[in-house]
Amino acid sequence: MTNAARLVSRLVERTRASGYLAPDHALAAAGTLLEARPLTPVLAALGSALIRHAAIFDPFDRDTLRLARDVNHSLGHPPMGEWLDRAHQLTDAEPVPENIDLPDMQAASPDALIAYMQAQPANACRYPALLALWRLGARGQLLRAVEIMAASPSGLLAGPVLAWGAYGAGEPLLARMLLDESVPAFPGLNLRARLALDQGDMAAARQHLAASLDAEPFQPAVIEQLAELAESGPTAHPGPDTRICLYSWNKPDMLAQTVAALDRTDLGEARMTILNNGTTACQPDELERRVRTGAQRLAQTGRLEFVHLPVNVGAPAARNWLLSLPQVREARLVAFLDDDVLLPPHWLTRFAATLVRHPEGVAVGAKCVNQGVRTIQYAFRTFHEIGERKIRLTPNAPTLMDLGQFDAARPCLTVMGCCHLFAMERLRRLRVPDFDVRFSPSQVDDIEHDLQIWKAGGQVLYDGGVEVVHLQDTGSARTRASLAQAYANHYKMEHKFDHSELARMDRAVIRADRLHFLRALDAVLPVLNSPAGTFWRMVRPLLLEALGE
Repeated sequence: MTNAARLVSRLVERTRASGYLAPDHALAAAGTLLEARPLTPVLAALGSALIRHAAIFDPFDRDTLRLARDVNHSLGHPPMGEWLDRAHQLTDAEPVPENIDLPDMQAASPDALIAYMQAQPANACRYPALLALWRLGARGQLLRAVEIMAASPSGLLAGPVLAWGAYGAGEPLLARMLLDESVPAFPGLNLRARLALDQGDMAAARQHLAASLDAEPFQPAVIEQLAELAESGPTAHPGPDTRICLYSWNKPDMLAQTVAALDRTDLGEARMTILNNGTTACQPDELERRVRTGAQRLAQTGRLEFVHLPVNVGAPAARNWLLSLPQVREARLVAFLDDDVLLPPHWLTRFAATLVRHPEGVAVGAKCVNQGVRTIQYAFRTFHEIGERKIRLTPNAPTLMDLGQFDAARPCLTVMGCCHLFAMERLRRLRVPDFDVRFSPSQVDDIEHDLQIWKAGGQVLYDGGVEVVHLQDTGSARTRASLAQAYANHYKMEHKFDHSELARMDRAVIRADRLHFLRALDAVLPVLNSPAGTFWRMVRPLLLEALGE
């Protein structure tokens, strides 16, 4: 593989892993590309695109804006030229930052960050505090921060990003107002596409995403979203051969809330089995009463049943117990849900359709977000480092702020186990083992099972078109005992696979993911206009070369 193909493929994969590179990372990667010799047209195009990204996502940094203007003057991209002219007009009038102590963005309280923003007249200093509030998921303070920035003379230069924050905080009307008043940029067009999809307007979503690629061609996430929208898509009405399985221990109220919300989604003719995993907080008949009260549709049609265990057998054994039930064994599709999730109306039909579109897929999982402000709790993970008895995974949330960058489906190593749909015939045909009870009571069992799918020759899929609110963040506020349990189970997992097995899985995941993106690119290239079409036609041969590595 040539050096150019290696550079380009790695950059595309890094960008797809996080959606968009952070401004400092984008500038560093741009420097590597633009210093390469010979500086080919594709490397120059990618380097300038990354500098544009850095400017759009850090619009008050004067040094970045000057660099973007210089590069755009040499490697012109007209839409960016218009944005830069407006950016310089607004930032030239920005107040000089005052000598106010910068709060610790990792440790400061939301109220302290708001106080800092109110005391600091320069948006160059306010903006990092707003992003910190977004990452914290502090809804009230985030919306106050958006108001502070939007009311300033230059604040709406960051309007598209502010609009995404407002949307994530559950304020779509405010998001639309910010988009209408802001300096136009590609993140705003992506949000308009999301808002159109929320209204079921697929044609408008396609138009906005195509316009976004014209404004900024280097958006792999948008390529994948456009490819999905271009597909007519199979219909997947869940029949009685679809089984939804939950297991729960000592959370009767949360279980009732989850099932009530689930009952309002499009379940088709699917049936549900709830395993009471030794709950002591209430009696079995009381647990059933609470759940049935909120799940009238399932209860009245006789599609809701319970299994009561006298003791808590742990998560892996609970899943296996459910899988051993005759009515579950006979199912074509089996979904496993945690008892603390809220699902969108289309979750089951979308998952089923995704498995139809991806015949290699054995399991598919969702984008999991936090409540309050919809920050990303868990997207997908791959191997970061492997060795003999060594497994290091990529972060479950590469970037916390949701800018639509994880909204499409793709192969991945593992997804969060709180919302899984399994294709049972494929699972059995590949002889994937059951969930390993050595990981009881919980932690890592779902990851290890996903690895077993890849080891057997199947694929695990992530589908960001299903956004699940996970009410309890399993990665936060852990006790010493739970941390010890997680570390111990990870150690057990590392000893289940030898290095050669891990290496084969890693190669399979990388190849499947590269092939998936190339197929998406080939699906949309015929309809891409210049400059997006020109850009991606330069990039594609290098991605194809990397696929053969």
